[in-house]
Amino acid sequence: MSPVVRYMLLCDDVHKDPKKPSCTHIDCLMGNIVSLEDPPFPLLREKVCIYLALTEGHGRGVAQIRVAYVDSEPEQLLFGSPEHDLDFTGHSPLELLGVVFRLKDCPFPQAGRSSVQFWYNHQKVEECPLRLKASKEGNA
Repeated sequence: MSPVVRYMLLCDDVHKDPKKPSCTHIDCLMGNIVSLEDPPFPLLREKVCIYLALTEGHGRGVAQIRVAYVDSEPEQLLFGSPEHDLDFTGHSPLELLGVVFRLKDCPFPQAGRSSVQFWYNHQKVEECPLRLKASKEGNA
């Protein structure tokens, strides 16, 4: 059984508050990435973070983030995280469990729509859109 994704946030980074361990700070939410480069693409983004708030998890499983270009058929896998073991043992299924994925050196070959996907036990559970564009196409 897959966990339920209550929140899936794309951002620059995620930090736990050392004085309040239950407090998570999200830096710069993103839905668009605007390339300021010349030429604008291909674009190499230093880091993309994904914060997941999961509930209804049971036992253990394997989690992964995949990023796919979806403006073509079929969608094209661009990059992803290594697989990570998630262990919900000892957590109530009602409890929110925060999980952070930090993807480094993220290559985006062209402008268009991408999908950031959360996979659990080799099945897609949730996805979040991410649009890439050149700065001349408009503001972020």
